[in-house]
Amino acid sequence: MGEKPNDFSLYRVLADYGAFPIDPYSHTPGFAGVQQPGLTGQVKEDVITRFLELGVTIDQGEISFTPVILKRDEFISAPHTWHYSLGGQIQSEDVEAGSLAFSLCGVPVIYRLSESSAIQVFTGDHEPESIQGCQLGQYWSQSLFLREQRVRKIIVDIPQALLR
Repeated sequence: MGEKPNDFSLYRVLADYGAFPIDPYSHTPGFAGVQQPGLTGQVKEDVITRFLELGVTIDQGEISFTPVILKRDEFISAPHTWHYSLGGQIQSEDVEAGSLAFSLCGVPVIYRLSESSAIQVFTGDHEPESIQGCQLGQYWSQSLFLREQRVRKIIVDIPQALLR
């Protein structure tokens, strides 16, 4: 009972690393001890799926908002104050009835039900830039991807006819 465990024993692993991997999908490299795992495959899949449901797509470096499988009943029916954090302190945004809110690259995005597609890009003190259609454009898309913090909020008018 008092003999020293060999290098392959469970005791050695526990003594050196404080834990041992039992999940074959853990993020434990062969050259180091147990590491804190990142998002699991299922969580990553759910995030990607949700962005596709929201119609957020990227083509040749340009973000588009075209929700063709999003349901109308996901839009709120009464005004609501949305409380959110983008890695800092809690912020809030008043969201009107007929809207849906989420964040993209650290920027709040609010979908509003409307008759035609349009985007408003808010940058702070300046008047919002209006864009006709559903494509954000390369300039603003790159700004989001680089997290330059120029864009403070995006409001996207979504034609009700696109929704289920």
